[in-house]
Amino acid sequence: MEKTMKLHSQFGGEYDVSLEINTYLNNGCMYIGLRTYEEGYPEPYGDITVNLSGKAPDYCGYVDLNNMPELEKFIADNDLGEFTGLTKRSGFCEYPLYLFNVDKLREMCPDGMQAYEASIGKARDAKVVERAR
Repeated sequence: MEKTMKLHSQFGGEYDVSLEINTYLNNGCMYIGLRTYEEGYPEPYGDITVNLSGKAPDYCGYVDLNNMPELEKFIADNDLGEFTGLTKRSGFCEYPLYLFNVDKLREMCPDGMQAYEASIGKARDAKVVERAR
């Protein structure tokens, strides 16, 4: 089974979740989703990132606080990334841009990160973190 983290849901529960990492087909930006395990099988729980128009920088994504306001605390508690100070508006919502922790994402979802990094043409090495900043 994959590595999991605890998510404290706004709906009053605690869930063991794992990460799913991929790219959005229309722009190649990083997609990060959450999965839970019901009866031993992975089930989609929700999306950390949201697909907005344009291209976000490598290793960055707009976080969907509109649908899951608990994500800021979840990201901070699990050392998944940091807020860049930038946001993007879509409709009536404003989404914060996060720079995700490359090493932590590799630890939590190695196959997804390998595919993501191949899609952006980055070799897997320690210097990638500094270049992403």
